[in-house]
Amino acid sequence: MNTINKYLSFILAMMLICNVAPAQTTTILPEDLVGTWEIQGTLMGDDGSGMLLPHKHASEDCKNHSVFMENNQGKEVRYQENCEAKEQEFSWSLEADSLTLTRGERSITWHILSLEDNTMKIGVQLRPDSEKRMYVVYEKQK
Repeated sequence: MNTINKYLSFILAMMLICNVAPAQTTTILPEDLVGTWEIQGTLMGDDGSGMLLPHKHASEDCKNHSVFMENNQGKEVRYQENCEAKEQEFSWSLEADSLTLTRGERSITWHILSLEDNTMKIGVQLRPDSEKRMYVVYEKQK
C-alpha cells in the first residue's frame, strides 16, 4: 500500500509540475523580421488558433505584402485589382514580442504570437483599449 501511495504522489507531482512550468519562449530579434512578408489571411479563432481565412490578393502575381528593412524602415505594398501597387512607408521598432509600426503621427502595435519556419502570426487590437485581437498570418518570402 505504501508503494501505491508513493506512485500516486509521484504522478500527482509530475502533473502539477507540467501544468505550472513556464512556457518556453523564443526571443524574436530585429534581423528575424528583415525581409518581405506576404499576408496569408486571418485566423478565425480569438486566441491565434483556428481556421485560416485566406486573404484575397489582386492576382497570383500581385500579392499584398510588407517589407521590413534593416534600417528600421519599411513599406506596405497593396495591389489594386489591375495590379497597380500602392506603397506606404513606415518605420518600425521591436520590443520583446511587440512590433510597433509608425506612419507620421499614427502608430499601431502588432503583438507577435509566434515566428516559426518563416511564418509569423500577429495579433492586432481591434481598438486601442480592447483586450480582443484579430490574428493575421504572414509568410516570409525568399
